[in-house]
Amino acid sequence: MNRVIINADDFGIHGEVNKAVYIGHTYGILTSTSLLAPGPAFTEAVDMARQCPGLGTGIHLCLVGGLSPVLSPREVPTLVNEDGLFPDNYMDFIRAVYTGKVNFSEVYAELAAQIEKILATGLPVTHVDSHQHLHVLPPVWPVVTALMKKYGIHRLRLPREPYRFKIFTVPPGRMLGRDALTFLASRAARDAAKLHFSGTDYFWGMADGGRMTETKLCYLLETVPFGIHEIMMHPGCKAKELGKVFKWGYRWESELKALLSERVRAIAEKKNIAFINYGDLL
Repeated sequence: MNRVIINADDFGIHGEVNKAVYIGHTYGILTSTSLLAPGPAFTEAVDMARQCPGLGTGIHLCLVGGLSPVLSPREVPTLVNEDGLFPDNYMDFIRAVYTGKVNFSEVYAELAAQIEKILATGLPVTHVDSHQHLHVLPPVWPVVTALMKKYGIHRLRLPREPYRFKIFTVPPGRMLGRDALTFLASRAARDAAKLHFSGTDYFWGMADGGRMTETKLCYLLETVPFGIHEIMMHPGCKAKELGKVFKWGYRWESELKALLSERVRAIAEKKNIAFINYGDLL
């Protein structure tokens, strides 16, 4: 029997994302989500999570995305811009890291504050992942593993989508980014095994990131090899409203529709797939 975690990222980033996570879990196949401590809609997300005891809730560590840090910007000056916000994207963060502009004691302090903010809610935490997957970036990885050990968390996302997956159908730029991430995540996975951390055997959602449709999800469930899988999703309601805030080009409503699809359910039943969350891993 294949076991599949269907995870919605960015819980807490916006009310329309929160609503989609609630609907996708209550009426669909969504089993897991990743909570953003700096998210503007964090409090609402926590309230919704409390209404969904079967929904696995992980920590979506954040150092990018134009969000405000949990700590005061004065406490983490090398992590924020003149407006007191994180850089917009991972490329800006990586550039700052490799030009020596980031103080990693601030990275440790900020990520610890994010973890503590989520733990303080009393929600059972199932795993750790990160916004734009920065937790597997080599300079960030030791900070994350140290914090996981400190707070007793041993499950995490390893975003290593197979190199050959959709090699001829994904735009070259996205393929290059996916392959670089897979390389870094594979290195992290070797270290995670030595630390006795748990993750999935397979990860899916980079090639189709923000553009997962019913048809694409059906294809994945039909073809995945034997093992434990995570499929990353980004569902949302009211795509026009979300599009005013986030310029990512995500197909928010299509992703939610896929989570609610009877066709998807039928394929999962036919393939004897069990939907689980990270809390079900050893």
